[in-house]
Amino acid sequence: MITRPLTKAFIALTLAGGLAACDITPVRTMWALRNVDPMTTAPEGIRLAVRIPRGFRPSPDGIALIGELEASDTEPAETVRFTIERQQKPNLPSWMRRADAPLYGYKIADKDIERFRTYQRVARLAKAEKRGGSISVRTEVCRLADELPSEILVSVFIKTIEIDDYVPFFEDQDVTEHASKEDITELVPLCG
Repeated sequence: MITRPLTKAFIALTLAGGLAACDITPVRTMWALRNVDPMTTAPEGIRLAVRIPRGFRPSPDGIALIGELEASDTEPAETVRFTIERQQKPNLPSWMRRADAPLYGYKIADKDIERFRTYQRVARLAKAEKRGGSISVRTEVCRLADELPSEILVSVFIKTIEIDDYVPFFEDQDVTEHASKEDITELVPLCG
């Protein structure tokens, strides 16, 4: 679940945040993901796609998968960052495409596959000890123009080896309904 409102960390999925994924994830997606356990799924099969409006683009090296484990009586809190790399030819389905909204496909970088497996083992142990944790996608985007559009529709999709096709975490969520233009301007800098 995504819980951090209005942070750059959450721009990954909504450009400006303020939404909890559980509140906007379609029921069909929750049903498709019911048998997907992030602590056991094959990391090489995880695929993400992000659709953002023309006029915005992902920042270089601004995309990561973040694993977080809460502190316990005996263990400190732990945060692990895994690099997600953009796929040059991601083979994304046509139903995800929209005019004037570039679609970007991502996967866990090959160099981080084994680190992710190690994190999965550690997280399974932490879960057995009733220690909370999460996995989230974080990214930073930049904008190409000073003026913000009146509507900023963002979509995020996921695919794993357990499901046959991409499913939307959320689709066509208007960021301007959840954040002021001032907040968006501050959190989404002009591209350099």
